[in-house]
Amino acid sequence: MTDMIELLTARFAEPISVYRELLRGLAATGEPPYRRSVLLDTHPVEGPSLTTPHLRIQVSYSYQDADELGSFPADMRPVCVRIHVQGYPDKYPDRRAAGSDLVHEYPAVEPEAWARAVLGRQWSDYAYQMIRRTDVDRRMRTNLIYTQPLFVVFVASDGTPVLAPDNIAWNRVWLKVIDARKLDPDPESRALLEHIARVGPYARTAGIRHPDTEPDGGWRLEVTGVPLDRLTDTAAETVRALRNGIRVRGRIAKQFRPIRLHVELDHVVVYFKWARNPNTFAVTMHPPQTGDELAGPPWHTPAAVAGTMISRWQEELCTGLLVRGTRRRDGDTIYISAPPSAPVGQEYWVSEVALHERSGVWLAREGLDIDRPLEWKNTGVLAVWIQAKVNNAVGRPYVGHAAARWSGQATAHVEVFETVPGTPETVAAQLAHRITHILADLGAETITASVENEYFTELGYTNRPEQAGMVLDVASMP
Repeated sequence: MTDMIELLTARFAEPISVYRELLRGLAATGEPPYRRSVLLDTHPVEGPSLTTPHLRIQVSYSYQDADELGSFPADMRPVCVRIHVQGYPDKYPDRRAAGSDLVHEYPAVEPEAWARAVLGRQWSDYAYQMIRRTDVDRRMRTNLIYTQPLFVVFVASDGTPVLAPDNIAWNRVWLKVIDARKLDPDPESRALLEHIARVGPYARTAGIRHPDTEPDGGWRLEVTGVPLDRLTDTAAETVRALRNGIRVRGRIAKQFRPIRLHVELDHVVVYFKWARNPNTFAVTMHPPQTGDELAGPPWHTPAAVAGTMISRWQEELCTGLLVRGTRRRDGDTIYISAPPSAPVGQEYWVSEVALHERSGVWLAREGLDIDRPLEWKNTGVLAVWIQAKVNNAVGRPYVGHAAARWSGQATAHVEVFETVPGTPETVAAQLAHRITHILADLGAETITASVENEYFTELGYTNRPEQAGMVLDVASMP
């Protein structure tokens, strides 16, 4: 194989150089550099097979954030880089022209050699080849998603390749994947070889796992209420699937951490934390009680019902359900249900101000004072800076902004709150609402506001005795 790798590396030296630079940029920033992506479109790693007549090979890549796939060190920010090797008949000029007419069987040494040539020696030392499940239907057996060789390497933000953690969820890396084969490292990589000989082809996670996870990497989840054996078979199966699904890190969102599943005969309540918000939130599900209540797909099995519910929560929570939904506080918990009414188009739009060397200049042109947000940005105490603009095709003009600073890890101060004269009061309400919820999700436990108005009062702020402005205990907000 060494000769094949050397031949491919020499033959495709220029595109491989572009590939490696692109992948290093991807590891550093979480997304591929645009210019390098364009170059690969015109100069792909693609050519005749080294083992099989009338076969051509193309190498492509994909990627995903890896920090929810297993237990990595907290500050690593790993990326899962996937290398796809695809074969197609040489009657086509290129891979695009071949479409779905691919070759599914050729010597296994070939795709590994192409993958190693692209990755280079160091990254190849830490790479794995994916192993798929075999119990798939006939159509899947000829689907390129299933048949084409797939290689994976995990890379830290500084470009250093790392071993997969010992609780890696391979099934979340690609469709139908159940395991992985570690590629053999170069004989010169003695430390890595010694580690593999001593503990296997994975990194130990016992000392670095998130404190709220179990050894398998899933969230630790308390189950309370009615024992599952008192439920109907259909309800119990649904609740088990729901429990297993919400334990998966990142399945709903990175910000989502379930802490308790409370079971009643006719419903279950999922209690969870969101981002760094000090509040506990809860959502409710009513599982089917009998098979007669199961409808067609995607509600045809208990597991499908649970999966559909999880997907719905994923979409709703990631699009602001905690803010726009109906909220009911009971003690330390805010219970979330459907919004009180269907959303309507907003005349004004609120978003965060992009932070760079020219931040806020567009706000200053409208007469808004940006001095303090810029000062906080430059001194490292800016908590959040948001802006309001007319919701039209051009996103202009800007009509207001608000900003807050930190004075400690959990105390924030909203000291910039300004709108352009003549702007409707609804914009001030939007700014107050948005900045308060952002600060709560950033971990603020106490928020002060330098202004006093009804919009902050509606959010739970109260007047400060003998001081100007208002204050909010985030753990008591409605």
